[in-house]
Amino acid sequence: ILGEGFFISSILINGEATSPSDEPRLSAVAVESIETLDIQALPLNELSYERFATLLNYFLFLYRAINEEKRELTAELVAELPTILANMDAILGLRVGGRPASEPLKELIDRSGIVSGDSSRSAELAEFLRHLCIYIEGRIREIVQPLMELKATATLMESQIAKLEDVPILLQTGKEKEAMDLVISFTEITEKLNRLYPLVSEKEEGDILSGSVGELPFEEFYTQFNARLGELIEAMEAEDSILIGDLLEYEIAPKMSALSEAINRLPAGAGSKA
Repeated sequence: ILGEGFFISSILINGEATSPSDEPRLSAVAVESIETLDIQALPLNELSYERFATLLNYFLFLYRAINEEKRELTAELVAELPTILANMDAILGLRVGGRPASEPLKELIDRSGIVSGDSSRSAELAEFLRHLCIYIEGRIREIVQPLMELKATATLMESQIAKLEDVPILLQTGKEKEAMDLVISFTEITEKLNRLYPLVSEKEEGDILSGSVGELPFEEFYTQFNARLGELIEAMEAEDSILIGDLLEYEIAPKMSALSEAINRLPAGAGSKA
């Protein structure tokens, strides 16, 4: 059922609730003993929404508890940290400084002193939690309003063109970190676009992304676009400033403009399901 875009949220066997993940118990049920079987399945995006909302609520409560110095509430939330840290990376897919987000978060928690009830060194942790909440809120908006987010992301991508064209100059002048930061920022934008395409197609009546970008069908265009991005990353790793400049000027920048224009032509709310 996962292959069809749904997940089983609940199972009732003869009126008794059984967890879908409790395979030993399900396997032990004799088929002939089943009189009624009720299965509830929900779209996977609803599962994602619930998981993001759960994390957002937790981190918001922790952020407020730390800022308002509510030690009792902070202690209660700290008790839930092991479960949160064990699951957040699989849900968010967020990396900070090249590492899964749970790793720097755990380090900040350890340094903050909140585990021992002392929040006097928690300012850096609070700031991390604030940014984390902003990120999760953005992921929730992707699920709830994917077309609006797609258009906003396309506009942001268009604004990056001039900045990316500075990358070869930054490399030639020894400013490798600034150059890499620009490429990473742009890569994050394209990753968001990749998340949004299936959400838009699912939420809208018909496949509004089945059109073309320039003279190419959308899928073919984006395949080529991703290939050029891969070449850009390889050129960055090889510190080949000439190839980087050529890719940005003749391949990536024109494709970025064409893609942004095609997305912005999509009518806001067109075909939106009730």
